[in-house]
Amino acid sequence: MRAAQDAIEELGSSWSQAYLPVGDLLIEPGPSADAQSPSAANGAPAPVDPTPSTTPVGPSPAERILDLARAEHTIHAATGTQWTAVSLADEVLIHAMPWPADAPLPRLTLATPLRIEQQEQSPDGLEMLLRAPSDQRAVDFRDEEPIVWDPEGASRAAVVVRARREGERLLVVCAIGTTWQGLGRMPDRPLEDVLAQTRAQAASALDRGEQQLRERHHATPLPDLDAVSLQLTGSPEAELLSTMWAYGRYLLAASSREGLPPATLQGIWNAQLEAPWSSNYTTNINLEMNHWGVGVAHLPAAARTFAAWVAMLREQGQETAQRLYGADGWALHHNADPWGYTDPVRGDASWATWPVGGLWMEREIDAHLRFSGRTREDLAAERFPALREAARFALALLREGDDGHLVTFPSISPENLYRDAQGDVVALTAGSGMDRWLVRETFTHLLEAAELTGHGEDAVVTAAREALGRVAEVRIGADGRVIEWHADDLPEVEPTHRHLSHLGFLYPGDVPATPEQEAAATATMLARGDEATGWSLVWKTGIWARLGRADRVQRLLEMYLRPAEREGERDRAGLYPNLFSAHPPFQIDGNLGIVAAVAECLVQSHRGQIELLPAPAPMLTTGTVRGLRARPGIALDMTWQDGEITALTLTALGPGALGVHTLRHGERTVDVELTDLSPVSVDVVGLALHASPRCL
Repeated sequence: MRAAQDAIEELGSSWSQAYLPVGDLLIEPGPSADAQSPSAANGAPAPVDPTPSTTPVGPSPAERILDLARAEHTIHAATGTQWTAVSLADEVLIHAMPWPADAPLPRLTLATPLRIEQQEQSPDGLEMLLRAPSDQRAVDFRDEEPIVWDPEGASRAAVVVRARREGERLLVVCAIGTTWQGLGRMPDRPLEDVLAQTRAQAASALDRGEQQLRERHHATPLPDLDAVSLQLTGSPEAELLSTMWAYGRYLLAASSREGLPPATLQGIWNAQLEAPWSSNYTTNINLEMNHWGVGVAHLPAAARTFAAWVAMLREQGQETAQRLYGADGWALHHNADPWGYTDPVRGDASWATWPVGGLWMEREIDAHLRFSGRTREDLAAERFPALREAARFALALLREGDDGHLVTFPSISPENLYRDAQGDVVALTAGSGMDRWLVRETFTHLLEAAELTGHGEDAVVTAAREALGRVAEVRIGADGRVIEWHADDLPEVEPTHRHLSHLGFLYPGDVPATPEQEAAATATMLARGDEATGWSLVWKTGIWARLGRADRVQRLLEMYLRPAEREGERDRAGLYPNLFSAHPPFQIDGNLGIVAAVAECLVQSHRGQIELLPAPAPMLTTGTVRGLRARPGIALDMTWQDGEITALTLTALGPGALGVHTLRHGERTVDVELTDLSPVSVDVVGLALHASPRCL
């Protein structure tokens, strides 16, 4: 395998592009005319401190409030109230604050790591044209290769800031436009158009004034935020977890917006020119985890954003599949970007040599849609063409293995390593546990769609049906754990590795596991241990929830909520002071993934029943939730006290959710029929008793 791995690493050609910040807008007392930004003197990029700072606003104490429902930040101080928002209605950043009527307008500057091509300062504002690098590899892997600042092919941004007094207050608006033209398209929108649009946005917003801007902002909230809510009570930790859940939904709605790329590794909050892993897309877990909650926690706009990005990758990945593998369908590897990068990047095979990213993208779209309430026939008609293309590529990767099963090659278990018989550290395998899961789910979903659409005799469907019986299911080793690579008893380089790729069949997979598979997953999780990166804690929480292990869920949630920073020690997984989740460093997937993981503790529906409170960790035993989703598209309003359900209402979201549904709470079940889209109150007396959490 070592020789083959060395050869395959040569496939890595380049790297995906980076997601960059524009800069920090500074409002400073003093004359505004002829002011210069920190980087204006020589045109060189000014450094940007990635660590948020808080500057005293007035005499202490001051109260800072982030209102997630209204998407606004307010500071109340003795000197008055400051208000900040990014308005969807006006597409501007708004800041309003106390300002003496006789004081000159402030100095407005933008500290930016980008190249300044043009800058104009006026008494009431600032205009800048900025240029991003034309090529930039992730700092973690670029081996001292310089950032390329060639003007050709580089993205550009126009920043227009305007300010005016309104009595004893100052209103500042900032509009930003870029040469972005959409997914997969070159960023060559004419600069004059960008600047004209940005000027118009800023001027229009300023003319409206603070009060009208507030009203328009409040009337245009982030989509879907008010559809679902969760309140946990009983302890400060439970209340903090409620906040984190709402925070995660807010961050995802803010960063996976329709018409824009979906949330990256740091969402839209990357503050560094050379961000960890370029703040782009890592497709072997992070991007998927970002969007695990869009179905169960109902963020359909984010789901559509994800699906639009995958549609672009399908087109770009066809050429990659043909060129590298001689395969039909489409391929996606470890990294991607808004321009559809689908090749393997230059790097170690343990992460770069992973061609089945497209299979995971397609199964995530299927998973999102299963909460929609649409009929199975409707979903099958929509999904069949895409699933067929994914299956074509999977079929091309399959080879007969030593034991007669079909295995994928090349294959890895993302980012993990083992030692071969010679003691060499190796990543390459044939038919990894993750690949077996993804291939089997792809074929299974295709066959279901084919049956419902009358495509049962299609050539690809026939080939997938025949291959499915020859792709091994979950393989269990002599030690009772799930086998990760091609053989049992391969020495692991890092036994407590953060990735849990070979357990994807259990979570987020939605094919019910057998008792033997659950036992093997339990043994695997115990061997992996609890301590991990922030997003890995989230994944472990979801897996333990599927296993009904409330005790393990509690331990992981405590670790997730702990402070990430401790004096005299290195960062660890936990929360930074601004509640961002630590990898470390900061990655948004921990913030977004916790939404799905907590939801999995409250309701599960992948086994054909709606299971209520399947993993009632002490932190979760008392609360109320509104609008949580269950398959095949049912909204749940539920209240519970000390693990006992006290109120429950179900609402079908579409025709695909009508019919009789079995509810389970511990060992008790009750059938509920939904005949239309009206709410149905459930008699919870029959669900009053529940089994004790499973423990080992």
